[in-house]
Amino acid sequence: MRFTALKMSNPFPFFSLFFILFLSIGLAACNKDNEDSPTLGSEISEEEAAIVIEGAVTAKTQGLGAEMEDALFLADEYAEKSGGAGPCGEPFDSTLTRSIDHGNITASYTVNWGWLVNCNALQIPIAIDYQRSSTGDYETTRMASSDNASSNWVISNLIQGGNYVLDGAYTRQGAQQSKVRNQSSFSSSLLIEVDNLNIDKGTRRIQSGIAGFTLDITGPDGNTQTFEGDIVFNGDGSATIIINGNSYTVDLY
Repeated sequence: MRFTALKMSNPFPFFSLFFILFLSIGLAACNKDNEDSPTLGSEISEEEAAIVIEGAVTAKTQGLGAEMEDALFLADEYAEKSGGAGPCGEPFDSTLTRSIDHGNITASYTVNWGWLVNCNALQIPIAIDYQRSSTGDYETTRMASSDNASSNWVISNLIQGGNYVLDGAYTRQGAQQSKVRNQSSFSSSLLIEVDNLNIDKGTRRIQSGIAGFTLDITGPDGNTQTFEGDIVFNGDGSATIIINGNSYTVDLY
């Protein structure tokens, strides 16, 4: 009896096939993890978030500082008016454009006002319901932004006391190009809620108050980061933005 030897090119064909299949599954899983996980460069820094909020509070970029200046203009107009065929209960509106080219800031905005004066039984103005919206863009050495904002305010204490008191909410959203850190492009949506903001009737500057904010930033990879904190108005023309216990002080005017 004669045996014929069989020549095998791979002595372990089953194990080779299993190894290739295992390796393919592993590589596919790694690729999926890489796709699902944001890259380090896509993260928006806390500093960039603070710069977005700075643009939303300073007067030159038509932020909260400008909101307060416009609100005070109306408050001063009605604080001394009383009696007769006054403006009580009548809605008013106005539209204006503003542009600035000052130092390291350029900005251009269209601003809309709407307001209604509330009076007491003697037809004396005691408060103003005030709405404001703005659309435009600004550029500084650290940020370029195209955005729009809207707000609703109650301006009270028109007659009594040395301070006007403002309560309300301010929203701002748009697209930004950072000039710091990773120089990322992103979109943002910001909500600021204000209670008992005191503004001196003589100096027309914010004396005291604290606002809470929530800022959502969507980066170039589609991932959204949320920053929350407070804005403390210091009474000297500045405000301090607090994020995760870190402070960023900015000039309002």
